[in-house]
Amino acid sequence: MPLKVKADTLAYNKNTKTERQRFYKKLEYFDLHCDTLYELYKRKINFDNNLLHINSGTVSGFSPYTQVFAVWSENTLPEEDQWIQFLNIIDNFNVNVKPTLPENMKYILACEGAGLLAGNISRLNTLYNAGVRFLTLVWQDECCMGGAWNLEKGLTSFGKDVLKQSFELGIIPDLSHASDAMFYEAAEEAEKRGRPIVCTHSNSRTVRLHGRNLTDEMFKTVGALGGVVGISFAPQHLTDKENADTSDIISHIEHYFELGGENYVCLGCDFDGIAKTPTDIKNAGELYKLADLMTQEGYSESQITGLFSRNAQRFISKTILS
Repeated sequence: MPLKVKADTLAYNKNTKTERQRFYKKLEYFDLHCDTLYELYKRKINFDNNLLHINSGTVSGFSPYTQVFAVWSENTLPEEDQWIQFLNIIDNFNVNVKPTLPENMKYILACEGAGLLAGNISRLNTLYNAGVRFLTLVWQDECCMGGAWNLEKGLTSFGKDVLKQSFELGIIPDLSHASDAMFYEAAEEAEKRGRPIVCTHSNSRTVRLHGRNLTDEMFKTVGALGGVVGISFAPQHLTDKENADTSDIISHIEHYFELGGENYVCLGCDFDGIAKTPTDIKNAGELYKLADLMTQEGYSESQITGLFSRNAQRFISKTILS
């Protein structure tokens, strides 16, 4: 059943513009996944002067704004070339991007696609030393780790070794693009070790039947292991319609809440990694529209702030910062 509350319990009154502005001004934001660093590198542009979904202007309205910057392993490249590109993107981040980040912005680094390890497990140490704390095991098709969501293959023997070593180092496996077989193999290993797994940008397969989305059982498994799940804004993962809008995003949030996930659902919008956004949220600066519609539909301030920041902050404090 829906987990909404009466409108009179909200910190925001939809009829009072001042209250709305006060609520949004204090809204913190924590996003579990974007591809902005790859786009900045490929386009040779700066963070504070671009037209991407995430830039100094679009993040200015939050206090603070925490972003998990995922470095995408371009899967059309040979695995060795993916590794070189990763190092170049990290170098560009440290030299050109990080000095321009606004004061209200915090960040965590991630690597999307572990094919760049290319059978060399010692590279995990390099990832960790570079600041990587989330590792998306696979992106699409097959790599040295195993099969992605569009295949039925699980982890390779090398992939199993990487998974175990990731737990030892403190790198959290991200199973957003994993095959179902890989997901359950990784979940089993996580349970043995008492460690969490995450899906930084994965929607509900019940709401939208797509192989990139999670079944109800998979979603509940992430929660049972102490992990978090981020809602993606990729239209093809939100709806079977040509275009998605904010109501489609809320459909996935609502279903996850109904499954008992209110305390571990987050946002992982996949900004700068999706070809188009929902029609009414064109960049990070328009996320207030999601909070606005959720408030109008009866979600509480606690539910909204949990989704926007507190669930992710609580997870980070228990894992990466502990």
